[in-house]
Amino acid sequence: MSPPPGNPPLPASSRGTALVVDDSPANRGLLEALLQREGFATVCAENGLEAVERFSADNVDMVFMDVMMPVMDGIEACRRIKALAGERFVPVIFLTALKDDDSMWRCTEAGGDDFLGKPFSFAALNSRVRAMERIRDLNRRLVEQHRMLTCAHERDLLEQQLAERIFNRVVAARNVATDRIGVLQRPATLFCGDLVLTAHLPDGGLRVLVGDFTGHGLGAAIGALPVTEIFHSMSWDGARDTDLLAEINRRLFELLPADRFMAACMATLPARDGELRFWNGGMPCALLSGPRGRRVLSSRSLPLGILPELPGDGALERVPVQGDERLLMVSDGLLEAEGLDGTMFGEAALYSLMETAVGGPLLPELVRTLDAHCAGVEQRDDITVVEIPMDGVSGPRAHGKGAGMTDGWRWSMEWADRRLVGAPAVLEALRPLGLLDGLEAHAGALEVIVSELYANALEHGLMRLPSTMKVDSDGFDAYYTERARRLAEGVRGSIALELSYEPLDDGGQLVVRISDSGRGFDPGTLVPVEEALLRPWGRGIALVRELCESLEFFAGGSLAEAVYRWQGSRAV
Repeated sequence: MSPPPGNPPLPASSRGTALVVDDSPANRGLLEALLQREGFATVCAENGLEAVERFSADNVDMVFMDVMMPVMDGIEACRRIKALAGERFVPVIFLTALKDDDSMWRCTEAGGDDFLGKPFSFAALNSRVRAMERIRDLNRRLVEQHRMLTCAHERDLLEQQLAERIFNRVVAARNVATDRIGVLQRPATLFCGDLVLTAHLPDGGLRVLVGDFTGHGLGAAIGALPVTEIFHSMSWDGARDTDLLAEINRRLFELLPADRFMAACMATLPARDGELRFWNGGMPCALLSGPRGRRVLSSRSLPLGILPELPGDGALERVPVQGDERLLMVSDGLLEAEGLDGTMFGEAALYSLMETAVGGPLLPELVRTLDAHCAGVEQRDDITVVEIPMDGVSGPRAHGKGAGMTDGWRWSMEWADRRLVGAPAVLEALRPLGLLDGLEAHAGALEVIVSELYANALEHGLMRLPSTMKVDSDGFDAYYTERARRLAEGVRGSIALELSYEPLDDGGQLVVRISDSGRGFDPGTLVPVEEALLRPWGRGIALVRELCESLEFFAGGSLAEAVYRWQGSRAV
């Protein structure tokens, strides 16, 4: 059982630590010498109980276990060692002279990974060790990959929750005519990232935009913010369709990376002239259905955000319509929805539906048809359908300028120590005081600004957590683990919030000031919004900068001042 001559020994512990368990001092000494020659550091035990204790005390990578020993045999020791190892794979090789099937089965059932019969040769020992090392290393890679995937999944869920809050409280909250337009949105994951915007025009007409961003989650939500502001403000001002689309395109081209854009279609119905103005850039065909048949409105332009400038009016269609017709706009998620046999829903199903549902709402029958087709199959993309009747969607005419409160106000609050844990419920405090009267269209934006600046003050000003921890999935998980630990232990300090509102001639202004008693943070580390969107950290502040006219930091980063300003209903 001696090693072959001429092979130089490897550096001690280069292959990890081996635990040698045998009640025979001679066997222990010989095996220990062989393993040390092969590059292992070794620890020894003379019975199973001592082996369990040594395993708990030392970072053991491999165990060589005798079966028959006093105090505790190798089978029970193996069972306990495997329990202590948990998800970490530590190979246990049994060294035994037992050959019967029952003994082999008992060793395997206890968690043994291999057997080496006594007496054994150096070559047999070496081959067993190398085989177990390959299995161990493979297992460790799998465990690490699983951990990274779990962290990435948790990070994705956090981003989607933030994105859902932005869509619900900032984007969708300003839509109009929601009781007269049929909307179906089904998310592929936590929330639907497709964009649906509606606004009345000064003449009482209606404008509807359906958008589909490349990508999902927070990136799509941040892209949706400028689109929402431009859409509502320019619709409020009565801007031409082409001017509005050109402005959205310009802003997305400046903001989004080269591989991100927004496919969109937009329908504008003036109040009384019986004409539909329609634009489609990269979305599936829209369908206009009525008693006289159907008309297909296909894409005539590139999606928004790809080119610095959109082409001229040629992509805008002007379609005569009558009050008994209905317009159906859909995202590609509907057409690509799969059934049990893998077939897609497709345009043919839409055409068939329109032939059988003439004269009434299309959406209820579409939902039934879609449910029957999918039969519970999980979808890969968000599904959005918008149905617009060509009558009965007009709104109020000639909305007044500067709608909102006529008097300014100032409000403040401070949180300290134990009360720092929960996010501030600012809107719930302002509403009973009447401070949001006339400002509800901007309440969602205010909530996002306050919550992100509060989180920045808490996590970086008071808790001193570095954002750069979130550079990868490991750091992201460690960041939120450490955040939870510090919150559980209790945070010392205070955060003060001051809000002030000032009405302007054609809009208004909200100023948000948040200060903390900590050491602040270095605002010089902030990067442009476009770069922040590509990083796993700093996107909350990027979101605030995108919403606000200005965001400045003072007093070494411990005081933040954000100015959110709007004209008409448009943030500037």
